[in-house]
Amino acid sequence: MRISPVRGNGRRYMWPAIVEVSPILDRSMDFEIPEKHLEITLPRPQGSVNRPQTWVRVFHIPTGISVFCDQERRQIENKEKALAILKSKLLAMSTTGYAYALAQGVELNKIQPQQIESLSKKLIREYILHPYQKVKDLRTKLETTAVTDVLEGEIDLFLKASIQQQRNSG
Repeated sequence: MRISPVRGNGRRYMWPAIVEVSPILDRSMDFEIPEKHLEITLPRPQGSVNRPQTWVRVFHIPTGISVFCDQERRQIENKEKALAILKSKLLAMSTTGYAYALAQGVELNKIQPQQIESLSKKLIREYILHPYQKVKDLRTKLETTAVTDVLEGEIDLFLKASIQQQRNSG
């Protein structure tokens, strides 16, 4: 949240951002996705020969997860990276689904994808950077003024509070 320097009415404006964290798979956790479950989109050749397009979009048909990658210089590397990100998202989704099922007492083979609530659509933290600095964890209600530390990845304070809250409620 910030106060707009253009408008002098003193109102605060909020710019939401989504930061998604996915685990990096090691080789022991690697798995294959059937080709029939994937839709891979590659760029069509354009008129300029000197500017090749190397982006890749991978769409997982059963879950509706789409991954776009254009970080690498070669298309094959972007495809490999997109598939790795997709696999990590699928793994995280299955882990979340497993934890959800256990908590609800549901049999795993009866879980439907629409029953698993997406964590990426929940607001987790609120960052206020102007006129004062504060970070508030919306799940645990914990607040801190160490905004720079949190933005640099120091979130142990919030993780410990979340674990403590889960222990107290469970």
